[in-house]
Amino acid sequence: MAEKVCLGVDKARWQTSPLPGHIVLVSTVNHGKVPNVAPKSWVSTRNILATKEFVINVPSEDLAETVWKTGDSEHEGLSRLRKLGFTLFPSVTVAPPSVKECKAHLECVYDSDKRYGDEIWIFGEIVFACIDEKALQGSQIDRYKYLNPIFYLEEETYGTLGDMHIIKTRKVSPK
Repeated sequence: MAEKVCLGVDKARWQTSPLPGHIVLVSTVNHGKVPNVAPKSWVSTRNILATKEFVINVPSEDLAETVWKTGDSEHEGLSRLRKLGFTLFPSVTVAPPSVKECKAHLECVYDSDKRYGDEIWIFGEIVFACIDEKALQGSQIDRYKYLNPIFYLEEETYGTLGDMHIIKTRKVSPK
């Protein structure tokens, strides 16, 4: 068995991180109703706290390079989003738009937040959800292969689901 190494609680020092994070694009609008799309970030947090609405857009691996580029700029606005290749469309229940190139969308309203040092966790209530129709077709594994979500591992490193397996459980009959 491998020797264990203590990591401490400073996540910046976790190389390799044992906690991959699902990469999502957060759509928000500022007080002036200017849309912004960013990976989980302080810009998104500021807008969520101000407007109390946001959309979680789930990109697939084909958008990984573009997702990384969204973090390169703190600027907001439609020209930046168009330059990145994003097509925005109106959400059903909230003001922030959804990103068409993503395969799933969760429209949310702010519920609360929790702060840990420099980090802030936003909790929201999902008020509407939609997904590409193709993500609902085929076997369970086919559907996840189509969705092909990406996960943040550490600086400039991401992963995908890779191999997926269904656990065959023994069904117990009621007595």
